[in-house]
Amino acid sequence: MYAIAKIKMKNNILGNEIFNEIDLQSSKISDEKLSGIISGEGKINSRTYKLDLKKFKKFISQIKLAMSLIKDFKAGRYTDIPWRSLAMIAAAILYFINPMDLIPDILPVFGYGDDAMLFAAVFKSIQSDLEKYGDWKGINTSEFFLK
Repeated sequence: MYAIAKIKMKNNILGNEIFNEIDLQSSKISDEKLSGIISGEGKINSRTYKLDLKKFKKFISQIKLAMSLIKDFKAGRYTDIPWRSLAMIAAAILYFINPMDLIPDILPVFGYGDDAMLFAAVFKSIQSDLEKYGDWKGINTSEFFLK
C-alpha cells in the first residue's frame, strides 16, 4: 500500500512539473506557432494513431477537440476564448508532438502517459472555456474531462 501511495505522490509531483513547464511555454505561443500546429496536423494525427484506443480514448478525444478549436480560432470562426487558454492548448500539443519530452514516447504506455496527464490538467484548468466552445460547436464536452 505504501509503494502505491509513493508512486501516486511522484506522479502528482511529475504532473505539476509538466503543467508548470507548459504554463511557462504557453507565454511563448504566437499566432505563427498556431499556424504551424495546423500545418503539422498530419504529424499530430500520425502520433495519435500510434496510441492504444482503449487506454488513451479520452486523450485522443482531447487532442481532436484542441485541434478543432485552434483551427476554428485561426479561421476566425470562433474567437471567444482568452489567448492564454488557447496558448495553453497549443503548448500542450507542441509537448505531445515532441518525441523526447519528459518521458520519451518510445517507452510503451508510459511514454504517452505524461502527455495524457498534461492534457487532462490543461483541460481541467480551462474547462469553462472549452465547455463554452463545445456549446458553440454543438458538442457535449463532458467526455473530455476527468470525472
